[in-house]
Amino acid sequence: MNVSVVVAGELARSPRMLNHARELARAGFNVTLIGYGGREFSAPPGVRVIAVPSFEESSHPWTLWRAGLRMARVFMGLFGALRRSRPDVVVVQNPPAFPVLAARLLGVPVVLDWHNYGYSMLALRRGAVSARAERLEGLLGRMASHHLCVSEGMRADLAGRFGVSAKVLYDRPVESLPRAGTGNPKLVVVCPSGWTADEDMGLVLDAVELLGTHHLEIHLTGDGPTRRELMPRITALGIHTGYLPEADYRALLARTDLGLSLHRSSSGLDLAMKVVDLFAAAVPVCALDYGAVLREQVQPGETGFLFADARQLANILSGPERDRAHLDAMAGLVRERWRTTWSEEWDHVARPILGDIQ
Repeated sequence: MNVSVVVAGELARSPRMLNHARELARAGFNVTLIGYGGREFSAPPGVRVIAVPSFEESSHPWTLWRAGLRMARVFMGLFGALRRSRPDVVVVQNPPAFPVLAARLLGVPVVLDWHNYGYSMLALRRGAVSARAERLEGLLGRMASHHLCVSEGMRADLAGRFGVSAKVLYDRPVESLPRAGTGNPKLVVVCPSGWTADEDMGLVLDAVELLGTHHLEIHLTGDGPTRRELMPRITALGIHTGYLPEADYRALLARTDLGLSLHRSSSGLDLAMKVVDLFAAAVPVCALDYGAVLREQVQPGETGFLFADARQLANILSGPERDRAHLDAMAGLVRERWRTTWSEEWDHVARPILGDIQ
């Protein structure tokens, strides 16, 4: 059975879909991974990769016709790649939902994995978006034959908003990472980020400025569109930053005392993948609170902390919560509660869907 895994985005920045491809190959399917090229990444063993042009947006003012033209070009690239891969079933990431249409034109069943809503993310970048974008996303989404989603909150919202019945596939660690203390007198704090519009990275800089003199070693890892504009402040505050190779990133997590998540969900229903990376290394997480769904991932006072603004974050980083003994106890709870691996979760939730399609 041939399965195409489709991402209308950069493959290197799509860990959940890479995990899908890995598990499908492990389960014996012939897997083709389709998406944008860009930064180098390691494709899962046995997975064929077809890179399509991304047609990134220009610097010209955004208009509906420019967005439509870009979408049409991406659609044709994905459609051509799907025809070449000759799939029996397609697994598609949402947002955006329009690759579902390309798959359905080929007459093959589609498994749509809802990471978030495209219309809510568009609103972050462009301001208010008309209800048409929401209706279009629902129309395209309902074309899929099966649905997965990232949280229980999103599952309930999909049912009420679009009449879609989805199964929750939680992101889990691919594997547990070793944890090693270094005897560093400074508290090591790491904030992984894609530096996108749905991450409030300026907030952590505000918190560090409020702290003044501090005994912290802070790393803001990753790269993305908002990093450059914040670099003057990052440099002035003496914060480590930049994209790290996988081995270096894993080594950093192994000696991390506390993780930060500045993800601010556009829909209030998705969960941050970077938190899973931190939990894989048994690192407690201090997360920006954007709603009740976050409690599905971070339990306040047990596996981490929640904060609403820079002052609250500064208080956590300077208060009794940062005591190493307290953080070590939290790390033990993280390790205990996050034993389930991605493979185990995928076998339990996603694999039966593929069995139904066969």
